[in-house]
Amino acid sequence: MPDPISDAFCAKVVENLVDRILNFILNSVPARIAVVRKCNGNVENLQNQVEKLKDKRKSVESLIEEIGRRGRSIDHSVQTWLTKAEEFIKAAEEAVRVGDEFANKECFFRLCPNPVPRYKLSKEAERNSQDIVQHLEVATGFGPLLFSHAPPRQEDVASVSYSSPTQQDVAALVEGFEEFDSRMDVLKQIMEALRNPTVNKIGVYGTSGVGKTMLVKMVKGMLVKMLVKAKQFTVVVMATVTKDRDLKNIQEDIARDLGIDLLSFRELTDRQVADVIKRKLMKERKFLVILDDVWDTEIDFEKFGIPSASEMKEAMEKKSEESSSRQEDMLCKILLTSRFHNVLSGMMGEKDPVFEVHKLRDEEAWHLFKKVVGSNVESSNFQPTAKKIVEKCIGLPVAIVSVGKAMKGKTQQFEWDDALTELKKPSPDGISAAVYNPIELNYNNLKEGKLKQTFILCSLLSRNSSIDDLLKCGMGLDLFQVNTIEETRARVLRLVSHLKRSSLLVDGNSSLQFDLHDQIREVALSIAFRDHSGLALVDDVARRKLQDRKALEKLKWISLPNGDIELPANGLQCPQLTFFYLSNKAQSQAVPLEFFREADGLEVLCLTKIDFKSTPSSIPFIPMNLHSLLLDQCVFNVEDLGAIVGNLENLEVLSLAGCYVEQLPREMEKLTKLKFLDLSDCTKLKVIPRQVLAGLSKLEELKMGNSFDQWDDEEGRNAGLAELTELHMLTALEVRIPNFPETLFPENLVRFKIFIGIASRRESWEYRYWDSYSWNSYFESSKMMKLKLEGASIKSNDSVKKLLKKTEELYLEGLNGVESLLEELDDEGFQHLKCLHVQNAPDIRHIFNPAGGLLPSHVFPILEVLTLSNLEKMEKICHGLTGAAPFKVLRKITVYGCHQLKNLFSFSMARQLQLQEIKVANCDNIEEIIDDVEEQGNGNEIVEESEGCKLGGSLRSLTLRRLPKLIRFFNSGNCSGISLFNNKDE
Repeated sequence: MPDPISDAFCAKVVENLVDRILNFILNSVPARIAVVRKCNGNVENLQNQVEKLKDKRKSVESLIEEIGRRGRSIDHSVQTWLTKAEEFIKAAEEAVRVGDEFANKECFFRLCPNPVPRYKLSKEAERNSQDIVQHLEVATGFGPLLFSHAPPRQEDVASVSYSSPTQQDVAALVEGFEEFDSRMDVLKQIMEALRNPTVNKIGVYGTSGVGKTMLVKMVKGMLVKMLVKAKQFTVVVMATVTKDRDLKNIQEDIARDLGIDLLSFRELTDRQVADVIKRKLMKERKFLVILDDVWDTEIDFEKFGIPSASEMKEAMEKKSEESSSRQEDMLCKILLTSRFHNVLSGMMGEKDPVFEVHKLRDEEAWHLFKKVVGSNVESSNFQPTAKKIVEKCIGLPVAIVSVGKAMKGKTQQFEWDDALTELKKPSPDGISAAVYNPIELNYNNLKEGKLKQTFILCSLLSRNSSIDDLLKCGMGLDLFQVNTIEETRARVLRLVSHLKRSSLLVDGNSSLQFDLHDQIREVALSIAFRDHSGLALVDDVARRKLQDRKALEKLKWISLPNGDIELPANGLQCPQLTFFYLSNKAQSQAVPLEFFREADGLEVLCLTKIDFKSTPSSIPFIPMNLHSLLLDQCVFNVEDLGAIVGNLENLEVLSLAGCYVEQLPREMEKLTKLKFLDLSDCTKLKVIPRQVLAGLSKLEELKMGNSFDQWDDEEGRNAGLAELTELHMLTALEVRIPNFPETLFPENLVRFKIFIGIASRRESWEYRYWDSYSWNSYFESSKMMKLKLEGASIKSNDSVKKLLKKTEELYLEGLNGVESLLEELDDEGFQHLKCLHVQNAPDIRHIFNPAGGLLPSHVFPILEVLTLSNLEKMEKICHGLTGAAPFKVLRKITVYGCHQLKNLFSFSMARQLQLQEIKVANCDNIEEIIDDVEEQGNGNEIVEESEGCKLGGSLRSLTLRRLPKLIRFFNSGNCSGISLFNNKDE
């Protein structure tokens, strides 16, 4: 018997199926018929798009030819675009050809064209048209200067070309690099290995002094300059490892290149710092880490913050799953240098290459020597002797340069003969004569005794020491023998500059730091022990000397830069000791109580990273005649610090930079001879007792950057700003003040860094070209102010106005109710200002308006850098100007978030500028960068005639981002857009 339920179920299924078939027919068939009907239109549209693409391809190829004639290379993205364009054109033409062949076949007894191939042709033409349209849009991203008829996209607009390295301009990237064939061959091999996707690590080895560090610095310079632009790497970082370098210092090198705030490291463990670095590197995704001077195969890269291979692989796989990114979009490579091949070979994978840097060939060594000494040595009578001198250097650049510096200007035969004799002498144990003798010859050539002593003192300090470190120690030793700190600083800068010109010192991380090549340091320390009774504990030989009682009795200077030695409990038996330096690794080293009991002649004591709170009564005996005391990054309570400084009435220099101390002791008021007080980076410091600062009547320099800011607290226990005005000898000041002060600043200031209104170290300028809280100077200038004004008026504070007239770098935020910046700041202009940054000023309409009668050339006569960020009502940078520009030497301008601004300058003004870098971003109404429509001035300006456009001869970098209304760079018959990048770097 039939099942009624089954029959009903089957009937329902059939009904649904019929409905679906009917819906498909009713909905799909008309749609497909519509596609067939559009076939001719879609094909015609495709052919039009192909013609447009061919035209664009032709214009890009013409551009490439033009740029090629100018000796420049094309960014890989442009070449990729051309390749894909060719593929699109071929695919479209083939689709039309094949489609027409089948589409024209007839069906239904030749009554109509065949609909099936016509449907396929129509869909293919539509799809190809869309691809071509998108590809044409990509070309608009090559820059409005190149395709001014096409509006740029909302995305970033990048420069089309970049400079490729040649043997003529490679040396310009890294000072001192020579484009010798022996170096260029290795350089090319390294660059090829970096492009090889199967290579993870690259090794570079060679004897000390052969030029490994210079070579990898060259690699870094090239990558930063070019390959980063080609998107091979997004960041390149470099750190010096050396034999015994502190882990924290290595991490700081890497963090510095990554742009990480180093101040935040002070409160983190090594592991936490490594995690911060790792997260930053993983975020960058494509990075190269260069580790210089590796000594050990057992390097734990993760301690430095370098992700492991497994972490990178996991991140790649995760990224691929989450987005359309390919694993090739993530890249981690490590470049290592070492003196020893076996160290590198033990760290490399099977496919990882190791390259040797050989000594210079004879002709290369002679060429380098001639370059240092002067080419006239080629034709001189002492040329044969000079060539023998070069032979003694056995092809080591560090030796050749040292000898060359020593012999430069020598014109007598006996001088060259004596030099050759010196180079034939045996050297101390452990140092090659080919290295030692040339460096010693250079050292002996220093005629001034102060230069020699300064050089030796530099070798005893830690790596990348600062001018301030040298000044603090040198003052305590009375090394420079001048009266004031300003005179001393000038003398130190001259001495260091001379030593750098002699190649005995090199720049550190900035021009206000210095460092020594490892071989030069080894020679310097040997000379220090021989001639100056100085000892630096950097190797086992020095350790043995420290155990020699007779040697100890003669020592005057001792440096323990690595802090990895157990100090004898019975102290130092060094009655002649005047200088002692101990840099601890991790605030664990303790100083025995009686350690300095027999060193009562000590003048300079430097103890870094000592935890005086770790054990009760841990304060060692400190000689009372001490002149300089440096206790940087130490940990105290107020009683400990009071016990240390309480009896040092002869102290002239006290440095507590980076210390963990919450309160200064009242005992500091006894330091009546103190000239230099450094409290920089004391982030825990909350209390300075009243009148302690005022009592330091001889104080000339006070540094409190990133430190105490609790002035005039409500409890009445803290120092007041008025105390600073009682320091009549104060000439240098670094200070942070939460609120706009009514108190006057000292009038004698010649160097200053003053922050007003910035209440927290974490607060930063929104547009982070510079960190608002960074005490580092863009120009390393000595006069900087950063003011955050919330309702306060600069006009009402004469003291601030006087400082503004001296200021070289000025950062401003706020300025509510101010329409013209110059009228608020100073109607007499800024004669010393080099850098101006204005941010978040809601009412400013222009920077300069000549209504007051001031001539434009008198406003900012030496301004080099101008940054304008988030100025919502800014209409004109310079209002009412036709000709003369107030920025005669401006070389860099950055504009961000100025939504009322339509252009930067008029053409007549721009043609007088010599800008090297322009950055404009997130400005909703920018239509063009240079306006070709002249304003009508008020008659006060001076119009200078100028042929052509100076801007076109100087511009090196152009960055335009998120400018939805940008039409063109400019439109003027006087200057063509393409000439703006004639033979430039970026």
